[in-house]
Amino acid sequence: MKFPFSGRTAALISATIIVSLVVGGATSYLFIQKSAPVIKFPPIIKHLDLPKHPIETFAASQKVTLPPDSSPYVNSTCPALSPTWVKEENKKPGVKMKAADWKNLDLYAVEGSALWLNQTSVSCGAKVDIHAALYTSNSTPTNKLPRIFAAWRIGYYNGAGAREVWRSSSFKLKQGKATTSKDATRYTEADWPVVTSFTVGDNWTPGFYLIISFSAFGQIENFAPLVVRSPVGSSKLVMMNSFMTWEMYNSFGGRSAYFGPGKDGNSDTDERSRIASFDRPMVGSGSYSIQRDAIPFIQFVEKEGINVDEESDLDINQWPSITTKYAAVIVGGHAEYFTNRVFNTLIADRNLGTNIAILGGNTAYWQTRLEPSKYGPDRHLVMYRDAAEDPTRNLQLVTIEFGNKRLNTPPNLISGEQTNGVHVYGTLFPVKIPIWLHVSPSTNIGGVSSDSEVEAVTPNKAEPPNVHVLYSGAMKWRDTASHRLFKGQPIAQVDWISFPSGSAVFNAGMTTWSCQLSDACVDLPFDSASRTLIQDITRQVLALWQIPKVGASLKE
Repeated sequence: MKFPFSGRTAALISATIIVSLVVGGATSYLFIQKSAPVIKFPPIIKHLDLPKHPIETFAASQKVTLPPDSSPYVNSTCPALSPTWVKEENKKPGVKMKAADWKNLDLYAVEGSALWLNQTSVSCGAKVDIHAALYTSNSTPTNKLPRIFAAWRIGYYNGAGAREVWRSSSFKLKQGKATTSKDATRYTEADWPVVTSFTVGDNWTPGFYLIISFSAFGQIENFAPLVVRSPVGSSKLVMMNSFMTWEMYNSFGGRSAYFGPGKDGNSDTDERSRIASFDRPMVGSGSYSIQRDAIPFIQFVEKEGINVDEESDLDINQWPSITTKYAAVIVGGHAEYFTNRVFNTLIADRNLGTNIAILGGNTAYWQTRLEPSKYGPDRHLVMYRDAAEDPTRNLQLVTIEFGNKRLNTPPNLISGEQTNGVHVYGTLFPVKIPIWLHVSPSTNIGGVSSDSEVEAVTPNKAEPPNVHVLYSGAMKWRDTASHRLFKGQPIAQVDWISFPSGSAVFNAGMTTWSCQLSDACVDLPFDSASRTLIQDITRQVLALWQIPKVGASLKE
């Protein structure tokens, strides 16, 4: 990935190393800070390997039922939303930001204040704690100045992109540090004090929020994502935000679920965390992914006046029943990590007639599981990537690829496609444009960003029988590290599927699709005509997918 470095970040380059490595179909970039300790950990214990299992067939998957809620669902206490709530929200004043400001917002590394929240999603009336500290390699007088926190709701707001709903008083912060576990899991956390708290008021329109820390000069230094849940069924569409994937890429403290600091100053995949903790600030590719995947999509749909309820993937993991209250579930950007419960929820949804729109790629590649931390349940994401390393023998919990032959529930059960290339670029050409999609049959999707991770139809027994390819193109590799993991020519494809239940699935098949929906996109831009085409296709899909069981009426 290419990152535009601000002056603040550029000053850190001498103290950091940017590395890139592909691990099992995923890409991560990590700032390794000089302060990140090189610790001698106990070795990872090897267990007996799990036996291989036959592939789950599409026919067998049609019998998958919705997982039960893991706790009684308590509906959001936020006020009911009107059918025109997005249009009403857009009339409210926004912050002093423009698309270019969002595009150039550089929060990849921490140099100043940083924060994390004790919750990922809430409803009105909830109290949220802000854990914050200074986290800086430079001792300057400005670091002693107070910081302010604010809550911004992401939306359109006549191009501003957000509305501020709360602002704190100022606080002087103490220097904080990252702590690394002494066991073989090597996870990093920030056991920082609660600096302040806020209560989500009835004036907080449900949606996707950023809780932001500002320098004394008004500069955004760090943010933490938060979902304020709508009363279930307020809209016909629900967005599942990929908090789990963002956290896996979070490299705060010098370790992510991909890399850790090596003895020679370079990254070391053996030193990666086997647990990714929510109890730390969001930096690195984690924060970048939020800017790439969540912000452009939300700004686009609210600009278009499309009502979409927001949930996190942790919400869906806890309460799968949420998805049954909507005509369609939307999965955006880079939803690489699912729990088994989330995976089966989407399988059950398409069996029940719920439509699915995947506006990304590399979807449902890894199975993870959630465990508690000292701050609450579901705060630790486990990721061994190797069945022999993972101490669990439970197939629903083991942290390996969904397509691994020990689990063998390939992601094409949901999307009709599987990942076959990362860090690729090129052009997709029309294959067969159906009569329900009103776009030019001669327009290509060109200028695809070299940061893209792409999917293609993979014929096997898991493949749904009714997959229709809309666009397809042979891609080129950006680097040799990515090439070594995949055999043959990488192919990118966009598809749609109709299922016997009447549900329809649209799959964009590339991680950079969502970002191209807004001028605020932080990723490399596709060509202008392609961006317009992507926006047009998305607009039409989101309109049609609001019709329950729309797949029954879609014609080739």
